[in-house]
Parts: sequence; C-alpha cells; structure tokens
Amino acid sequence: MSWPPMLMHIKVRNVKTNFGCWIPLFLFYPIVLAVLLVLLPFILIGIFIAWLMGYGNWMRFILKTSFTMFWSLRGLKVDVQGRKDIVHFSII
Repeated sequence: MSWPPMLMHIKVRNVKTNFGCWIPLFLFYPIVLAVLLVLLPFILIGIFIAWLMGYGNWMRFILKTSFTMFWSLRGLKVDVQGRKDIVHFSII
C-alpha cells in the first residue's frame, strides 16, 4: 500500500552556511482536508457541469491523475547546483 509523503527535507549549502530543515508534511493534511471540505460543493458542481457538457471523463482522468501524482511524490529527490550554492530537496 502506498502512503502519502510525510516529511520534506531541504538542505542549502554555500560558502558561508550549511542549513538543513525538516518540514513535517503530515501536519498540513488536516488543513488541506478542511479546505477541501469547504470547496467540495463547488468541486462537485463543477464536475457535474463538466459532465453535462461532455467533459466528464476528462475531469475524472484529471482527478485520478492528481491523486496518483501526489501519492507518488515519496522518494522524489532534487539537487540544484549553482556556482556557489547547492540545494538538496527530498520528500520522504
């Protein structure tokens, strides 16, 4: 079973500093769920209107793909290097 991402680690390195920060993403989930509950009637009305206009399958595909992409973020690692700075970004 796949779990949503729980932690994000950001590390910035340059000549002067070596800064790292852990951000617990699971603390944001209740806020996101509350916002989705408030927006749910508008989302459902939009889906219903899109379905009547013939875009229902397209909307269903977008919703399914969005959730799949969010759940697949675990293990994402991005390293960006400049001339003097290095930024490491990973989602766990």
